[in-house]
Amino acid sequence: MKTIKLIWCLLLASTVQTFAGDLTPAQEKAQRSLYAYLLKEKYDPSVDTSDNSVCFRRAGVLYWITFDEDSPILYTFHRKAFKVGSDENSYKRTPAIIAVNEVNRSHKTVKLTVEEKKVEIAIQVYANKTEDFTSVFDKYFKRFENVDADFKTAYRTALKAEREAAERAEREARKNIPPSVLRDAIANVSFRLLDENGNEKSAYDQPLRSFNARYIQARIEFNPWKDKDTDFKIQLKVTKPDGNPIYLPNKKVTAEGDITIQKSKKNQMIEIDQFGSSKEGFWKAGEYKVEVIEGGDVVYLTSFNIL
Repeated sequence: MKTIKLIWCLLLASTVQTFAGDLTPAQEKAQRSLYAYLLKEKYDPSVDTSDNSVCFRRAGVLYWITFDEDSPILYTFHRKAFKVGSDENSYKRTPAIIAVNEVNRSHKTVKLTVEEKKVEIAIQVYANKTEDFTSVFDKYFKRFENVDADFKTAYRTALKAEREAAERAEREARKNIPPSVLRDAIANVSFRLLDENGNEKSAYDQPLRSFNARYIQARIEFNPWKDKDTDFKIQLKVTKPDGNPIYLPNKKVTAEGDITIQKSKKNQMIEIDQFGSSKEGFWKAGEYKVEVIEGGDVVYLTSFNIL
């Protein structure tokens, strides 16, 4: 019996420590009351002892409430942030800032803040009693959903504007570039799939399927070349179905290679270095636009489809 009582006391002490943390008595009372409310409403809450917040998930998204100040308590209702960075799964910083400003203008309750690596999303409410906060909980929770949709829409608009501005600047820069001798020299461009070891998965001119797509290689077919053997640097710029280009690190092209076109009365095939990623899911289904560039001049336009 003493053993059972000891275990019960230890569990009770652990529970008290989990709830209390460094909170003031008023903040601890608010924490416990909110926890009980969320439990009753089947939100399956938990307590994060690192910041004494009450947390829960909905549709895979993390939400948490922190407690500050006393009489009244400042409830800060957080939603999982949007990640900001340079990788393909993050939001780009500049269009994210534009989107945040747009959302903050139209949403007076929810506040978005751009930090170094994320966009913070929060609602702050002062309340004398937990019931004052829980009475508006559903309304504020719904506003998070609206902000999520509005931010993503504003971000896409800002990203499109940024991309169009870059394309205009690129076109302006190319106006003074002399035309390449390779204009009208290309008969066709075909593509094949390779695995991470360079083994062929789909042959040239065969369907390219997303489930086994890792790397893609282009083969350029040149028309008969009457001049002497000539060296060129060929570049490819590939644009994804969503309008975003695929770039090599620190470059504005997808792939490039030095080639030699030999004097010939027949067409000749020349392969360009492969491009892509070993990461599964990198290639999405859709049409990919391809620009073949030589000396800064676009000499051929084509596309390929991922099924």
